[in-house]
Amino acid sequence: MFRTVTIVALCINVEHIGRILLSDPDSLVFNYGMAFSVLQDMPVLTTVLSGIACLLIGAVFVFAKLNRAERIGYSVMLGGAVSNFAEKLILGYVIDWIPLPFVPLTINIADIEVSLGALIAFLNFTV
Repeated sequence: MFRTVTIVALCINVEHIGRILLSDPDSLVFNYGMAFSVLQDMPVLTTVLSGIACLLIGAVFVFAKLNRAERIGYSVMLGGAVSNFAEKLILGYVIDWIPLPFVPLTINIADIEVSLGALIAFLNFTV
């Protein structure tokens, strides 16, 4: 459990420290919605959904038997989800600051963590 908490904490800190050190203030996007700016006009709903996602990912740790790789994947996913959820609770929006080349989309490290964690967990899923 200590490793899980450590990974979650590191993921949260990487997002915020990375933004402070690496972001261009002119490229900041204030995302009131969810991934890909879905539901921009429903910030309360997206905050509630983000909180539910954090609870569901956390429940996996309690109820599922996970191998080491799955535990790492879910920890990274939870770190990104908690990071975005905390921003939505505190600021009312998530700050996206990494513009993607060739695609009109701006993301943040927490989005990458959620996607990477899901990929790791999926690739190592055992039945």
